[in-house]
Amino acid sequence: MKKLFSIIIPVYKNEKNLPITVPYILEQIPTLFPQYDIELVLVNDGSPDRSWELMKDFQKQYPETIRIASLIHNFGQGNATACGIRLAKGDAVGVISADLQDPFELFADMLAELERGHDLVCGIREGREEKGIGVLFSWITHRLIRRFINNQYPAGGFDFYVMNRAAAERFLQVQEKNGSTQLSLLWVSGSVKFIPYVRREREIGTSGWTFSKKIKYFIDTFVSNSYLPLRIMSVGGLVFAGFAFCFSLVVFFMALFTETEVQGWSSLALLITFFSGLILTALGVIGEYLWRIFDEVKARPLYLVDQIITHTEEGFKSE
Repeated sequence: MKKLFSIIIPVYKNEKNLPITVPYILEQIPTLFPQYDIELVLVNDGSPDRSWELMKDFQKQYPETIRIASLIHNFGQGNATACGIRLAKGDAVGVISADLQDPFELFADMLAELERGHDLVCGIREGREEKGIGVLFSWITHRLIRRFINNQYPAGGFDFYVMNRAAAERFLQVQEKNGSTQLSLLWVSGSVKFIPYVRREREIGTSGWTFSKKIKYFIDTFVSNSYLPLRIMSVGGLVFAGFAFCFSLVVFFMALFTETEVQGWSSLALLITFFSGLILTALGVIGEYLWRIFDEVKARPLYLVDQIITHTEEGFKSE
């Protein structure tokens, strides 16, 4: 009996990609995965375009292969992926983006590594065809994560991977609202294998992964997974306190043992302004941690499902 391989595709603003991506994947399945049965799980992450209508059309054409779900609004790629993993029934579960910037054919090699006993096999970006400030920011983010949070994290990052059923079940137990899907996957997996590839440049449409979302991801990742921001403020406070103490000794010495008149109105105003800004920054960092604690305490679900369609039967389900 063949094993089942579930391929999950989170969908957001992919109206132009889906007519190319889905037929291409369906065409490649018999060649790449002869030893597997395949199910394609597409999750609409509150996309404002016609992505959901296109997903329903494809599901009607291939009801035995394609399962689709729609969230009530945009919850983010990580949560849409988590929804797809929960819906997937496969012995192996793979995740790939809808724009085919990641090589779909690499799934065959990733499955082979999974069969060798790995819990998680990741395609890691050793290079990119695309350029820009967003790529540079991602490069910096991934290396900081590797340096200060998890040294197993690949320098190029990853969002293209395959896991076994056990790892998928462990991942679903993680309910972090502001965490990192990638760091959670590494945390729940025992043996991890990385396969490098060069990511293609996006040819159709525009990415929903905007620069502002990258900044939010950066903040969420470090606040949710590291004490680094707090440690920076603590060390910075000690350094500046030491500087202020030394400066006060210099002023005290000048006032007692020299005839030099101590001038300081301008410098005093600058110091007050600087340290006031530093204090407000420290309070802001603490506030970021407190907000995430509050968000977790509310215990809201990671996502809400509006509609699931499978085997031509329509139904509504909330999680």
